[in-house]
Amino acid sequence: MAKRIGDILIDLGFIDRDQLEMAVTESKKTGVMLGDVLLRLDWITQEQLQMSLAVQSGAKLLDTDAIKVDPGLIANVPQQFVTTHGIMPLQKRDNTILAATNNPFDVVAKDKLARITGCQVETYIASKDWLAGTIELYYKTALTIDADIDHATRATVTETQFEENQIVVLGDRLIEKGLVLGASDIHVVPDVNLVRIYYRIDGVLQQKFLFPIRFHKNLVTRFKIMADMDISNPNIPHDGRIKYSGEIGEIDIRVSTFPTHLGETVVMRLLVYSKVVGDPRQLGLEEEDFDLFLKNIKRPYGLIVATGPTGSGKTTTLYSALMTVNSPNINVMTVEDPIEYVIPTIRQTAVNPKAGLSFGNALRSAMRQDPDIILVGEIRDTETADLALRASMTGHLVFSTLHTNDAASAINRLLDLGVNKSILASSLSMVIAQRLVRKICTNCCETAEPTDRQIAVFNQHDITPPKRLVVPVGCDSCYRAGYRGRTGIYEIIRMGRDIQSLIFAGALHSTIEEAAVAAGTSLMLKQALKKAAAGITSFEEVFRVVADA
Repeated sequence: MAKRIGDILIDLGFIDRDQLEMAVTESKKTGVMLGDVLLRLDWITQEQLQMSLAVQSGAKLLDTDAIKVDPGLIANVPQQFVTTHGIMPLQKRDNTILAATNNPFDVVAKDKLARITGCQVETYIASKDWLAGTIELYYKTALTIDADIDHATRATVTETQFEENQIVVLGDRLIEKGLVLGASDIHVVPDVNLVRIYYRIDGVLQQKFLFPIRFHKNLVTRFKIMADMDISNPNIPHDGRIKYSGEIGEIDIRVSTFPTHLGETVVMRLLVYSKVVGDPRQLGLEEEDFDLFLKNIKRPYGLIVATGPTGSGKTTTLYSALMTVNSPNINVMTVEDPIEYVIPTIRQTAVNPKAGLSFGNALRSAMRQDPDIILVGEIRDTETADLALRASMTGHLVFSTLHTNDAASAINRLLDLGVNKSILASSLSMVIAQRLVRKICTNCCETAEPTDRQIAVFNQHDITPPKRLVVPVGCDSCYRAGYRGRTGIYEIIRMGRDIQSLIFAGALHSTIEEAAVAAGTSLMLKQALKKAAAGITSFEEVFRVVADA
């Protein structure tokens, strides 16, 4: 049985027995918790109470100076719940939410937070004052962002008389809105008389704001200044980077501008490190595919290729692989365009064509740096393909990506680049094709009986049709989208003698795919339908994402 908090406070020398007895009497009389009574009497400090609770519960104390709150998490957790239960999500690591609480014994609150987020919850003890202040800061900021944007855009100014502070606030709030929404990208798009602001949330572009066109030039200039771009020439594309630090956190932002007939468009990619999946179990792989994935990324050599369109999660998959195999006694190097996420202990470089540093040149130089593992951001040409294959043949594990619709097409793409068939057949370890499907919002979804057509589709792919299918609805938690978060669907080709022989023979796509399926590859459409049958996503989402797979 856990020791009582009063006895622990005495053992730690924070109070004496007389003080405890007086406080217990007051607690019984008023109904106020013992710890709060002692705080009101100024006999203990918040820190002493936290320390005692940690001893009593076995929970860890929260390092409030070191913790960084992920503002994207609060979008899915209502403020009323957080305030009522005294528990707040702080960060997400793999499939675990780190949360602050002032009551480590409140199992109900912990379980409810787990249900809301769909993740495991690990609680840390924080003082009531710190927790209240943090809840106030992040939830108030989230609520006032829209009000600040509205205020900034309603101010009466002429096109050439913008107050600098007004446009600074507007730019900052648009970025912070993206963080709160959990967006991957922000688009600033000029129209005839308007500026449209879009956010890409769970892979889908959603318009959130409309401003008068007079805001366009100043807003674009503001973002270009933040990204250290040339503001004097709006007629050519520009690229830059912002390290943003605001009220609700810090973030790296990749910025791109593009000239159109109506003016410059701006696209900002929000690079949130907490979104990197360190545990490959959270990628969404089926158990058999997960075992194959883990086996191949732990090999000492070979070429592993992830393929799919832009935004299909290839970078996330390969970063997860790198973080899984990375250790202090191996040299991991990357050649990227650009560096998406900075990972400690990994040596990363960005290509710079203007300076003569292409993927091929960078890879050739990296080979002289005694690497064990190399990630090449993308195989774009024959030179890079040849170098990647030769690196994999000389005792290195090489990861890279391609842009093809499925796994078999990736093999054909490499053959089309003119690589040596024999080297490709012997060096290619694994090909992973992938997409991302949105997960149904469990807070608002409904269910319906599958139609005859849907049943036929499940049967066609040898999947037992479910009795009920989930249907998206939309609520405040998912911003009326009906979906919240995404998961991967994968198609992995197992490299065996049959596939190697087909590569050596330069076989057609259909022949390679048939052989892969015969060897156990499950195609992406079937993987997605399994997730629909399991209630993870909707039937409609499957065909929105995998129609071309």
